Amino acid sequence: MDKIEKTVNNNEIKIYINSNLENTINYELGKYNDNVSFIIKNLKKNYKEKLQRINSNKIYMNDGEKIKSNLYFNNIIKKLLSMGIERDGVISYFGGGTLGDLIGYVSSVYKRGIDLIAVPTTLLSQVDSSIGGKNAINFMDVKNVVGSFHNPKIIFDDIDFLLNSDINLLKDGMAEVIKMALICDGQFFEYLDNNDLNTMYNPEALKNIIYKSVNLKLDIVSKDFYDLKKLRYLLNFGHSIGHAIESYTDNKIPHGVAVANGMIVESYIAYKSGYSKKLYDIIKNTVTKYKIDLINFNTVEVEKLISYMKNDKKMEKNVLNMVMLNDIGKSDIMKIDLNSIRRYLKLYMDERK
Repeated sequence: MDKIEKTVNNNEIKIYINSNLENTINYELGKYNDNVSFIIKNLKKNYKEKLQRINSNKIYMNDGEKIKSNLYFNNIIKKLLSMGIERDGVISYFGGGTLGDLIGYVSSVYKRGIDLIAVPTTLLSQVDSSIGGKNAINFMDVKNVVGSFHNPKIIFDDIDFLLNSDINLLKDGMAEVIKMALICDGQFFEYLDNNDLNTMYNPEALKNIIYKSVNLKLDIVSKDFYDLKKLRYLLNFGHSIGHAIESYTDNKIPHGVAVANGMIVESYIAYKSGYSKKLYDIIKNTVTKYKIDLINFNTVEVEKLISYMKNDKKMEKNVLNMVMLNDIGKSDIMKIDLNSIRRYLKLYMDERK
Protein backbone atom coordinates (compact mmCIF):
# COMPACT_ATOMS: atom_id res chain seq x y z
CA MET A 1 0.00 0.00 0.00
CA ASP A 2 1.23 3.48 -0.88
CA LYS A 3 0.75 6.03 1.88
CA ILE A 4 1.44 9.75 1.67
CA GLU A 5 1.58 12.01 4.73
CA LYS A 6 1.83 15.75 4.24
CA THR A 7 1.34 18.84 6.38
CA VAL A 8 -0.92 21.32 4.62
CA ASN A 9 -2.06 24.52 6.35
CA ASN A 10 -0.62 23.18 9.63
CA ASN A 11 -2.79 20.05 9.41
CA GLU A 12 -1.51 16.54 8.81
CA ILE A 13 -3.18 14.77 5.89
CA LYS A 14 -2.95 11.03 5.20
CA ILE A 15 -3.57 9.59 1.75
CA TYR A 16 -3.83 5.86 1.09
CA ILE A 17 -3.47 4.53 -2.47
CA ASN A 18 -4.32 0.87 -3.05
CA SER A 19 -7.09 -1.63 -3.72
CA ASN A 20 -9.36 -3.23 -1.08
CA LEU A 21 -9.18 -0.37 1.40
CA GLU A 22 -12.43 -1.20 3.21
CA ASN A 23 -10.79 -2.40 6.46
CA THR A 24 -8.61 0.70 6.69
CA ILE A 25 -11.61 2.95 6.00
CA ASN A 26 -13.62 1.20 8.74
CA TYR A 27 -10.72 1.53 11.17
CA GLU A 28 -10.53 5.30 10.65
CA LEU A 29 -14.30 5.81 10.72
CA GLY A 30 -14.47 3.75 13.92
CA LYS A 31 -12.40 6.35 15.79
CA TYR A 32 -15.42 8.69 15.86
CA ASN A 33 -18.58 8.52 17.98
CA ASP A 34 -20.80 9.34 15.01
CA ASN A 35 -20.19 8.98 11.31
CA VAL A 36 -22.30 9.45 8.21
CA SER A 37 -21.31 8.65 4.63
CA PHE A 38 -22.78 10.36 1.58
CA ILE A 39 -22.55 8.02 -1.40
CA ILE A 40 -23.38 8.47 -5.07
CA LYS A 41 -26.28 6.18 -5.98
CA ASN A 42 -24.81 4.78 -9.18
CA LEU A 43 -21.90 3.24 -7.24
CA LYS A 44 -24.30 0.55 -6.02
CA LYS A 45 -24.45 -0.88 -9.54
CA ASN A 46 -20.84 -2.15 -9.62
CA TYR A 47 -19.73 -1.86 -6.00
CA LYS A 48 -22.72 -2.94 -3.90
CA GLU A 49 -20.82 -5.59 -1.91
CA LYS A 50 -17.82 -3.33 -1.43
CA LEU A 51 -20.02 -0.57 -0.05
CA GLN A 52 -21.86 -3.02 2.22
CA ARG A 53 -18.53 -3.73 3.91
CA ILE A 54 -18.25 -0.09 5.00
CA ASN A 55 -19.46 0.45 8.56
CA SER A 56 -21.27 3.78 8.46
CA ASN A 57 -24.65 5.43 8.31
CA LYS A 58 -25.09 5.61 4.54
CA ILE A 59 -27.05 8.23 2.63
CA TYR A 60 -27.25 7.67 -1.13
CA MET A 61 -27.45 10.73 -3.37
CA ASN A 62 -27.79 11.80 -6.97
CA ASP A 63 -24.74 13.01 -8.86
CA GLY A 64 -24.01 15.81 -11.31
CA GLU A 65 -23.28 19.52 -11.16
CA LYS A 66 -26.87 20.19 -10.10
CA ILE A 67 -26.16 18.90 -6.57
CA LYS A 68 -23.73 21.77 -5.97
CA SER A 69 -26.60 24.04 -4.98
CA ASN A 70 -28.21 25.68 -1.96
CA LEU A 71 -31.08 23.21 -2.21
CA TYR A 72 -28.87 20.17 -1.67
CA PHE A 73 -26.72 22.01 0.87
CA ASN A 74 -29.78 22.89 2.99
CA ASN A 75 -31.18 19.36 2.80
CA ILE A 76 -27.91 17.83 3.96
CA ILE A 77 -27.63 20.23 6.90
CA LYS A 78 -31.18 19.32 7.92
CA LYS A 79 -30.32 15.63 7.69
CA LEU A 80 -27.21 16.00 9.86
CA LEU A 81 -29.19 17.92 12.49
CA SER A 82 -31.97 15.32 12.50
CA MET A 83 -29.37 12.57 13.01
CA GLY A 84 -27.82 14.45 15.92
CA ILE A 85 -24.34 14.55 14.40
CA GLU A 86 -22.05 16.53 16.71
CA ARG A 87 -18.69 18.22 16.11
CA ASP A 88 -16.83 15.18 17.42
CA GLY A 89 -18.33 13.11 14.61
CA VAL A 90 -17.12 12.72 11.03
CA ILE A 91 -18.60 13.12 7.58
CA SER A 92 -17.33 11.04 4.68
CA TYR A 93 -18.16 10.84 1.01
CA PHE A 94 -17.87 8.20 -1.69
CA GLY A 95 -18.06 9.80 -5.12
CA GLY A 96 -16.48 12.16 -7.59
CA GLY A 97 -15.57 15.82 -7.58
CA THR A 98 -19.07 17.27 -7.50
CA LEU A 99 -20.04 15.32 -4.39
CA GLY A 100 -16.65 16.11 -2.87
CA ASP A 101 -17.17 19.83 -3.46
CA LEU A 102 -20.59 19.75 -1.82
CA ILE A 103 -19.78 17.54 1.18
CA GLY A 104 -16.46 19.30 1.68
CA TYR A 105 -18.31 22.61 1.90
CA VAL A 106 -20.89 21.14 4.28
CA SER A 107 -18.16 19.77 6.55
CA SER A 108 -16.38 23.12 6.64
CA VAL A 109 -19.40 25.04 7.95
CA TYR A 110 -21.55 22.51 9.82
CA LYS A 111 -21.30 23.54 13.47
CA ARG A 112 -18.29 25.66 12.41
CA GLY A 113 -16.43 22.64 11.08
CA ILE A 114 -16.48 18.86 11.37
CA ASP A 115 -13.87 16.31 10.29
CA LEU A 116 -14.02 15.04 6.72
CA ILE A 117 -12.87 11.72 5.27
CA ALA A 118 -12.76 11.54 1.48
CA VAL A 119 -13.18 8.42 -0.63
CA PRO A 120 -12.94 9.80 -4.18
CA THR A 121 -14.13 7.21 -6.67
CA THR A 122 -13.07 8.71 -10.01
CA LEU A 123 -9.57 9.26 -11.32
CA LEU A 124 -10.22 12.99 -11.61
CA SER A 125 -11.26 13.30 -7.97
CA GLN A 126 -8.39 11.10 -6.77
CA VAL A 127 -5.66 13.08 -8.50
CA ASP A 128 -7.20 16.54 -8.30
CA SER A 129 -10.41 17.65 -6.62
CA SER A 130 -9.93 15.75 -3.34
CA ILE A 131 -6.47 17.30 -2.91
CA GLY A 132 -6.00 20.84 -1.63
CA GLY A 133 -9.05 21.57 0.51
CA LYS A 134 -11.07 23.61 -2.00
CA ASN A 135 -14.83 23.10 -1.63
CA ALA A 136 -17.64 24.97 -3.32
CA ILE A 137 -21.19 25.15 -4.57
CA ASN A 138 -22.51 27.08 -7.56
CA PHE A 139 -24.71 30.16 -7.40
CA MET A 140 -26.76 31.85 -10.14
CA ASP A 141 -25.05 29.81 -12.88
CA VAL A 142 -21.61 30.86 -11.66
CA LYS A 143 -19.41 27.85 -10.97
CA ASN A 144 -17.77 27.48 -7.53
CA VAL A 145 -18.54 31.06 -6.47
CA VAL A 146 -19.49 30.12 -2.88
CA GLY A 147 -16.94 27.98 -1.09
CA SER A 148 -14.34 27.36 1.57
CA PHE A 149 -10.92 25.88 2.29
CA HIS A 150 -11.22 22.73 4.39
CA ASN A 151 -8.94 19.69 4.07
CA PRO A 152 -10.03 16.09 4.52
CA LYS A 153 -8.26 14.43 7.43
CA ILE A 154 -7.77 11.29 5.34
CA ILE A 155 -8.17 10.48 1.66
CA PHE A 156 -8.63 6.93 0.43
CA ASP A 157 -7.75 6.46 -3.25
CA ASP A 158 -9.13 2.97 -3.77
CA ILE A 159 -8.17 1.69 -7.24
CA ASP A 160 -11.10 -0.76 -7.25
CA PHE A 161 -13.46 2.10 -8.04
CA LEU A 162 -11.52 2.87 -11.22
CA LEU A 163 -11.19 -0.61 -12.70
CA ASN A 164 -14.91 -1.28 -13.11
CA SER A 165 -16.05 2.24 -13.92
CA ASP A 166 -17.04 3.98 -17.14
CA ILE A 167 -13.96 4.40 -19.34
CA ASN A 168 -15.06 8.01 -19.97
CA LEU A 169 -14.40 8.77 -16.30
CA LEU A 170 -10.86 7.51 -16.73
CA LYS A 171 -10.36 9.76 -19.77
CA ASP A 172 -11.76 12.68 -17.79
CA GLY A 173 -9.21 12.13 -15.02
CA MET A 174 -6.31 11.74 -17.42
CA ALA A 175 -6.81 15.36 -18.49
CA GLU A 176 -5.89 16.51 -14.98
CA VAL A 177 -2.97 14.06 -14.82
CA ILE A 178 -1.63 15.48 -18.09
CA LYS A 179 -2.13 19.00 -16.72
CA MET A 180 -0.05 18.28 -13.61
CA ALA A 181 2.80 16.98 -15.75
CA LEU A 182 2.63 19.91 -18.14
CA ILE A 183 2.86 22.58 -15.45
CA CYS A 184 5.67 21.15 -13.35
CA ASP A 185 7.21 17.84 -14.42
CA GLY A 186 8.56 17.32 -17.94
CA GLN A 187 9.73 13.76 -17.23
CA PHE A 188 6.27 12.78 -16.02
CA PHE A 189 4.79 14.25 -19.22
CA GLU A 190 7.26 12.23 -21.30
CA TYR A 191 6.13 9.09 -19.47
CA LEU A 192 2.47 9.90 -20.19
CA ASP A 193 3.24 10.73 -23.81
CA ASN A 194 4.94 7.35 -24.25
CA ASN A 195 1.80 5.59 -23.07
CA ASP A 196 -1.90 5.71 -23.91
CA LEU A 197 -5.31 4.93 -22.42
CA ASN A 198 -4.90 1.16 -22.83
CA THR A 199 -1.51 0.89 -21.14
CA MET A 200 -2.73 2.99 -18.20
CA TYR A 201 -5.83 0.91 -17.50
CA ASN A 202 -4.32 -1.48 -14.92
CA PRO A 203 -3.77 -1.32 -11.14
CA GLU A 204 -0.02 -0.69 -11.11
CA ALA A 205 -0.07 2.06 -13.75
CA LEU A 206 -3.01 3.76 -12.03
CA LYS A 207 -1.32 3.66 -8.63
CA ASN A 208 1.79 5.13 -10.20
CA ILE A 209 0.09 8.11 -11.86
CA ILE A 210 -2.11 8.78 -8.83
CA TYR A 211 0.88 8.74 -6.48
CA LYS A 212 2.86 11.06 -8.77
CA SER A 213 -0.02 13.49 -9.44
CA VAL A 214 -1.03 13.71 -5.78
CA ASN A 215 2.53 14.51 -4.68
CA LEU A 216 2.91 17.18 -7.36
CA LYS A 217 -0.32 18.88 -6.35
CA LEU A 218 0.43 18.63 -2.63
CA ASP A 219 3.77 20.31 -3.19
CA ILE A 220 2.07 23.34 -4.75
CA VAL A 221 -0.88 23.46 -2.36
CA SER A 222 1.30 23.24 0.76
CA LYS A 223 3.15 26.39 -0.34
CA ASP A 224 0.03 28.46 -1.12
CA PHE A 225 -3.02 26.92 0.55
CA TYR A 226 -5.22 30.04 0.35
CA ASP A 227 -4.20 31.15 -3.16
CA LEU A 228 -2.61 34.29 -1.72
CA LYS A 229 0.75 33.99 -3.50
CA LYS A 230 -0.82 33.06 -6.86
CA LEU A 231 1.39 29.97 -6.91
CA ARG A 232 -1.71 27.84 -6.69
CA TYR A 233 -2.99 29.56 -9.84
CA LEU A 234 -0.68 27.20 -11.76
CA LEU A 235 -3.11 24.38 -11.02
CA ASN A 236 -5.65 26.21 -13.15
CA PHE A 237 -3.84 25.66 -16.44
CA GLY A 238 -6.56 25.00 -19.02
CA HIS A 239 -9.27 26.01 -16.56
CA SER A 240 -9.84 29.63 -17.65
CA ILE A 241 -11.10 28.41 -21.01
CA GLY A 242 -12.24 25.08 -19.54
CA HIS A 243 -14.58 26.50 -16.90
CA ALA A 244 -16.02 28.89 -19.46
CA ILE A 245 -16.73 25.92 -21.77
CA GLU A 246 -18.49 24.08 -18.94
CA SER A 247 -20.71 27.09 -18.21
CA TYR A 248 -21.28 27.74 -21.92
CA THR A 249 -22.55 24.18 -22.44
CA ASP A 250 -24.48 24.04 -19.17
CA ASN A 251 -22.00 21.36 -18.00
CA LYS A 252 -22.89 19.01 -20.85
CA ILE A 253 -19.17 18.77 -21.61
CA PRO A 254 -17.32 16.92 -18.80
CA HIS A 255 -14.73 18.78 -16.75
CA GLY A 256 -11.77 16.79 -18.06
CA VAL A 257 -12.75 17.30 -21.69
CA ALA A 258 -13.22 21.02 -21.07
CA VAL A 259 -9.84 21.32 -19.32
CA ALA A 260 -7.99 19.31 -22.00
CA ASN A 261 -9.35 21.57 -24.73
CA GLY A 262 -8.68 24.58 -22.52
CA MET A 263 -5.01 23.58 -22.27
CA ILE A 264 -4.74 23.40 -26.05
CA VAL A 265 -6.38 26.80 -26.62
CA GLU A 266 -4.53 28.53 -23.77
CA SER A 267 -1.24 27.20 -25.18
CA TYR A 268 -2.24 28.59 -28.58
CA ILE A 269 -2.87 31.98 -26.96
CA ALA A 270 0.53 31.81 -25.24
CA TYR A 271 2.21 31.02 -28.55
CA LYS A 272 0.45 33.80 -30.45
CA SER A 273 1.26 36.22 -27.63
CA GLY A 274 4.95 35.44 -28.08
CA TYR A 275 5.09 33.98 -24.61
CA SER A 276 6.03 30.42 -25.48
CA LYS A 277 7.08 28.22 -28.34
CA LYS A 278 4.56 26.13 -30.26
CA LEU A 279 3.37 23.62 -27.65
CA TYR A 280 -0.34 23.34 -28.42
CA ASP A 281 0.09 20.65 -31.09
CA ILE A 282 2.20 18.56 -28.68
CA ILE A 283 -0.55 18.83 -26.06
CA LYS A 284 -3.22 18.01 -28.64
CA ASN A 285 -1.38 14.86 -29.72
CA THR A 286 -1.05 13.63 -26.14
CA VAL A 287 -4.68 14.40 -25.37
CA THR A 288 -5.79 12.34 -28.37
CA LYS A 289 -3.68 9.37 -27.19
CA TYR A 290 -5.99 9.21 -24.19
CA LYS A 291 -9.06 9.44 -26.45
CA ILE A 292 -10.24 12.72 -24.92
CA ASP A 293 -12.73 14.41 -27.23
CA LEU A 294 -11.68 17.55 -29.09
CA ILE A 295 -14.18 20.40 -29.20
CA ASN A 296 -15.14 22.05 -32.46
CA PHE A 297 -14.63 25.68 -31.46
CA ASN A 298 -16.20 26.90 -34.68
CA THR A 299 -19.57 26.18 -33.07
CA VAL A 300 -18.74 28.40 -30.07
CA GLU A 301 -19.93 32.01 -29.75
CA VAL A 302 -16.84 33.96 -28.73
CA GLU A 303 -18.68 36.75 -26.92
CA LYS A 304 -20.70 34.32 -24.85
CA LEU A 305 -17.55 32.40 -23.90
CA ILE A 306 -15.84 35.66 -22.94
CA SER A 307 -18.81 36.60 -20.76
CA TYR A 308 -18.27 33.47 -18.68
CA MET A 309 -14.54 34.12 -18.45
CA LYS A 310 -15.29 37.43 -16.76
CA ASN A 311 -16.28 35.41 -13.67
CA ASP A 312 -12.88 33.69 -13.52
CA LYS A 313 -11.44 34.11 -10.02
CA LYS A 314 -8.11 35.05 -11.61
CA MET A 315 -9.63 38.18 -13.19
CA GLU A 316 -8.35 41.54 -11.95
CA LYS A 317 -9.80 44.70 -13.52
CA ASN A 318 -10.57 43.04 -16.88
CA VAL A 319 -7.11 41.47 -16.96
CA LEU A 320 -6.84 37.70 -16.60
CA ASN A 321 -3.95 36.02 -14.82
CA MET A 322 -3.78 33.15 -17.28
CA VAL A 323 -1.50 30.15 -16.72
CA MET A 324 0.99 29.80 -19.57
CA LEU A 325 3.63 27.16 -20.23
CA ASN A 326 7.20 28.38 -20.67
CA ASP A 327 7.98 24.86 -21.80
CA ILE A 328 6.82 21.32 -21.07
CA GLY A 329 6.97 20.98 -17.29
CA LYS A 330 7.47 24.71 -16.68
CA SER A 331 4.68 27.22 -16.16
CA ASP A 332 4.05 30.77 -15.06
CA ILE A 333 1.33 33.41 -14.92
CA MET A 334 0.81 35.88 -17.76
CA LYS A 335 -1.49 38.87 -17.57
CA ILE A 336 -3.69 39.18 -20.64
CA ASP A 337 -6.67 41.42 -21.30
CA LEU A 338 -10.01 40.16 -22.56
CA ASN A 339 -9.68 41.95 -25.88
CA SER A 340 -6.50 40.00 -26.62
CA ILE A 341 -8.16 36.74 -25.60
CA ARG A 342 -11.09 37.59 -27.87
CA ARG A 343 -8.74 38.26 -30.80
CA TYR A 344 -6.77 35.03 -30.34
CA LEU A 345 -9.93 32.94 -29.90
CA LYS A 346 -11.26 34.24 -33.21
CA LEU A 347 -7.91 33.57 -34.87
CA TYR A 348 -7.88 30.02 -33.44
CA MET A 349 -11.32 29.41 -34.90
CA ASP A 350 -10.45 30.95 -38.28
CA GLU A 351 -7.43 28.67 -38.65
CA ARG A 352 -9.68 25.64 -38.19
CA LYS A 353 -12.35 26.46 -40.76
